[in-house]
Amino acid sequence: MPLDKEFISRAWEVKLPELSRLSYLYLAYLSSPKAERHLYRHIRRQRVARIVEIGIGSLQRTLRMLRVAAQPAGSRPVQYAGIDAYDARPDGMQRLSLKETYRRLRATGAQVRLVPGDTLSSLARTANVLSGTDLVIVSADQEPAAMESAWFYLPRMLHEGSLVLQESGAGTGRQTFRPVEPLEVHRRARTGSRRRAA
Repeated sequence: MPLDKEFISRAWEVKLPELSRLSYLYLAYLSSPKAERHLYRHIRRQRVARIVEIGIGSLQRTLRMLRVAAQPAGSRPVQYAGIDAYDARPDGMQRLSLKETYRRLRATGAQVRLVPGDTLSSLARTANVLSGTDLVIVSADQEPAAMESAWFYLPRMLHEGSLVLQESGAGTGRQTFRPVEPLEVHRRARTGSRRRAA
């Protein structure tokens, strides 16, 4: 019997436990956008439990990541931090209510920390408590100039096996997630340090 993508998608959203494996397969190999599939595969394969998003590109994507992270039996508690402007998002960006975002993400069972504000000051306040992060996603909506100083805080959040992904092309049909290698993270952090000192 062929897989019915719409049926599987609906089953995932209502979280039928007997379809959890089928739902994962849908997300990892059939879901849209295509570029996000490898996120779900990485989370499952590496048993990612601590996720930080710098800019919430898509609430649907975040919900899916948290549900995939929660699936492996006996895994660590899932912890999520989302750094975003939320209710103060500028004109032209999709509205994102802090209260509603928290309610929907908490429904996944994850420990959720939402950090409203600009990226630089938010990371300055929270980087130390976000140490040990397994996966950091820098969303495409982050302005490169605004991120330059913010990279200074990334190294203190990471461990040896952490993965940092930078999104580009969201909403264009050419979405990609490019890994930022550890040496590059540290290079950007040094540049950010110089900018902060200037």
